[in-house]
Amino acid sequence: MHDEYISKSSRFQALGLIPLQEPAEAVKELRRIVKELGFCGAMLPSTGPMQSQNHLGDERYWPIYDEANRLGCAIGIHGGVHDHMGLDDMSPYAPVNALGHPFGQMVNFAGILFNGIFDKYPNARFGFMEAGAGWFVNCVERFERSWNSHVQYDPRSRFLKLRDKESITDYIKRHVDEGRIFIGVEGDELTLSFAVSIVGNKPFIFSSDFPHEVNNDTCKAELEELNENKRLTADDKDAIRYRNAERFYGLRPQ
Repeated sequence: MHDEYISKSSRFQALGLIPLQEPAEAVKELRRIVKELGFCGAMLPSTGPMQSQNHLGDERYWPIYDEANRLGCAIGIHGGVHDHMGLDDMSPYAPVNALGHPFGQMVNFAGILFNGIFDKYPNARFGFMEAGAGWFVNCVERFERSWNSHVQYDPRSRFLKLRDKESITDYIKRHVDEGRIFIGVEGDELTLSFAVSIVGNKPFIFSSDFPHEVNNDTCKAELEELNENKRLTADDKDAIRYRNAERFYGLRPQ
């Protein structure tokens, strides 16, 4: 990616892959790709390369986030590996694809959120990609209810800490406003305008997925669907089209 694209023009940007199987080596590779190669950060899988991979809020991955915090870079989380979610024997494949992406994001958003990663590493930016906005709204609702009814004993101060009179929803919105939480979306999502009404327009990034599974025509069609969405304001649309991506990836005007 660096040799063929990034080194040729500053118009090209990329996230690198780092070896989660060896977190100490992943730290070194994250530092290398950002400092030496000019990458915007790293992309992590939402579900293992290994069956035994922990959720991404687990302490074994904290050194990676600590390095991302020092670098002030982006950490993307991508759905796509659907093993061991209860979907292994499901047929046809369409529901596996439909459910696997948001399932993986919900699990790892939960792990990162409730283990206080956004508080511990405030200079890192986390993007949850390829699963749309619906899962995020569901998490906001479900986490609010569960946190209020399942009070966690936390003698080591390991987990998230709410401010005085702050709810889980308030906590999520605060980290959205402070630029730590981003969500990849597409143009025709039923829940997008509702999600914007809940947390504002700051986290949502238009994901064309080009050229994977789409072409010029379908990508343009999704942008047109976004443009024609009467439930979104002009400011919402600009935020989703480009402004939030500039913040997440740390892009600078050319």
